[in-house]
Amino acid sequence: MARDTARSRRKPRPKRPTIRLGHVNIGQLVHRLRELHELGDDPALERFPASDELFLVLEHAQRWGAKLKQPDAPVNVIGEAAVLRATLWQYLREQADAGQLSAVEDARAAGVPWHHFAEALCVTSKQGAYQKAQRLKAEQVREPGERRAPEVARAHARRAAAEQRAERALMVAQERRFPIAQRIGRRLLEHRDGMVLDSWAAYWLDEIAVTIDDRDDPDKRARFTSWVESFVRAVHSHARERNQPATTSDGARQALAMATEFTSSSSP
Repeated sequence: MARDTARSRRKPRPKRPTIRLGHVNIGQLVHRLRELHELGDDPALERFPASDELFLVLEHAQRWGAKLKQPDAPVNVIGEAAVLRATLWQYLREQADAGQLSAVEDARAAGVPWHHFAEALCVTSKQGAYQKAQRLKAEQVREPGERRAPEVARAHARRAAAEQRAERALMVAQERRFPIAQRIGRRLLEHRDGMVLDSWAAYWLDEIAVTIDDRDDPDKRARFTSWVESFVRAVHSHARERNQPATTSDGARQALAMATEFTSSSSP
């Protein structure tokens, strides 16, 4: 009993982070692999595949790697070639997971039912096909410490959908505020010479000037509203850093006050 109690008090092992090979220079690795096969007197070197034929390169290296010879040089030809093969197989595995998932998603978008994937995904039922696809999805989206499990993929999908809904709601709200933002933008441009600008504030004011009369769809109007708010934040930030007023004229001060009140009204 005491032993069980002590075991239950132990801290759980921290989850290992997800490690992926990610982007690598395949051409460089294949070129080095070919060099090693040349150094090791590969008896089939003339049949070494082209760099863009990765699977064929790996098949060749797998077949002839053990037959390489160790030259009189400080290079472990067989060992280094084997490590490169392992790296390239890992890269291929990661690409295969992403490619297979993309194929499944394309087929599903085209109306293919889940039971048609059983053979392709090496499962025995439509439920198994769905679960396998979810595991492939989880492998692409999981964070360090998360498992390669269907529920992880579903959780990420729910978060992504929630983020999209929130972003869309913000765009709708910003589009509704556009008429006021446009009037404020004109006031800011009218009194530009009375504003104390840094490079960021000038950038946002330039964006306002260029786009103020070219807002012919809801997304453009929503972005314009956000640019007015970005200008307000930038010009006030510059003033705080310099410990000086953000404007040098009454007209500019009034225009900026209107823009500041407008920006504050959008804060939660």
